[in-house]
Amino acid sequence: MKINKIAVYCSSSDQIKQAFFDHAKALGALMAAEKVNLVYGGGMLGLMGQVAQSVKQNQGKTVGVVPEALQIEGVVNTIDDELIITPDMHTRKAKMIELAEGFIGLAGGFGTLEEMLEVMTLKQLGYHSKPIVFLNTEGYYSCLLEMFEHIYAENFAKVEYRQLYHICDTPDEVIAYLADYEPPVLPDKWFVQN
Repeated sequence: MKINKIAVYCSSSDQIKQAFFDHAKALGALMAAEKVNLVYGGGMLGLMGQVAQSVKQNQGKTVGVVPEALQIEGVVNTIDDELIITPDMHTRKAKMIELAEGFIGLAGGFGTLEEMLEVMTLKQLGYHSKPIVFLNTEGYYSCLLEMFEHIYAENFAKVEYRQLYHICDTPDEVIAYLADYEPPVLPDKWFVQN
């Protein structure tokens, strides 16, 4: 399954460890090499800026999607091949989901978590069958993954929903997973009382 556009959700903070920037840079270079276009939040700061800059430095293409309220000089990237301005955050998220053929979560805060959980929920409900990957740099998402396991253990979700997402430790693993991705067959969401 050839994937041409990937949405990358990630931090807009510069005050984070270098390891996170290293993985964002490596991922951008790999995406460009595979001719996978970047769809992202359009920011020039943090991991957002790093992954976009890396894609562009390696002759790749980028699409920034920015809500009007965040169209601020010094915040919005000026290097994108296409910049889409949306009226609000809700429309921005919907546009990114529409454009992307898959989703990668780099390290990030509440916004990144919300975006990744939204695309997981939409996949669970059958609205799409696109790949969803967490890049678990330095174990960043390990606690979240433990929470997912707790959700399964307490029967708030079926264990088959581990197939909604994939965990990778390196950018190379992410690209390899995307290259071989086949949509899983998922069960109905609802538990039925016997």
